[in-house]
Amino acid sequence: MTPSEPTLQSAWNLYKAHWQAYVLTQLVILGLAIGFGLITALTTMLAQVLTGGMVESSGAGWADGVQALLNFPFQIVYQVLVSLLGVLIVAFPAIYYATGQHPDFAGGLALLRANFWRYLLAGLLASVVTGIGFLACLVPGMIVAIITPIFIRRVFTSAEPIWPAFLASFRDLFNSGYGWGLVGYELLAGLLVLISALFCLVPLIVTGPLAAIFIQQYLVSRRLGEPSEA
Repeated sequence: MTPSEPTLQSAWNLYKAHWQAYVLTQLVILGLAIGFGLITALTTMLAQVLTGGMVESSGAGWADGVQALLNFPFQIVYQVLVSLLGVLIVAFPAIYYATGQHPDFAGGLALLRANFWRYLLAGLLASVVTGIGFLACLVPGMIVAIITPIFIRRVFTSAEPIWPAFLASFRDLFNSGYGWGLVGYELLAGLLVLISALFCLVPLIVTGPLAAIFIQQYLVSRRLGEPSEA
């Protein structure tokens, strides 16, 4: 299903028709954040008990090191789950425009389970390259952030291998003639999210998915991120 031209109204119509999938995804992310916060509080208390408040001569607390060690496996699981669920919000409209079928929340979870390592490795690749890019010169990191919606579309709507899909996303940005248009739409979507964040963050439950849908509409209408084998 291909939108003729991206508009906030058509993005809203899609969100309104499938809001349960987006809201449930965000509520689960919130629940995971609360759960991880509780685990962090418990590991902090446990570290204090185990170390008896011992302090090194340098002034650094043993308790902090023990707490970080205890918390590490929970933090890894938390980061992986939250990252994958967050990507679903972008993947939902990408899948819809590719297939005409919008997954519900359960369908999204089933998709993540069925292709767990593919999505995990894709996310790890994007995160590592983005981090290196920001550390190296800022601009490369920004470029990777810009192509992320294209990369997600490729990864979730085709069986294209991860590395070729990543490289093809750069070609889409620089060789399609629509790169600056994508930047403009992403800035507009970002402004929408930023303004909504000023109102106690509550509107983000709508504007976050709305922005993701809006960007995917642009990609589809300009044929950005279409799998190479298509």
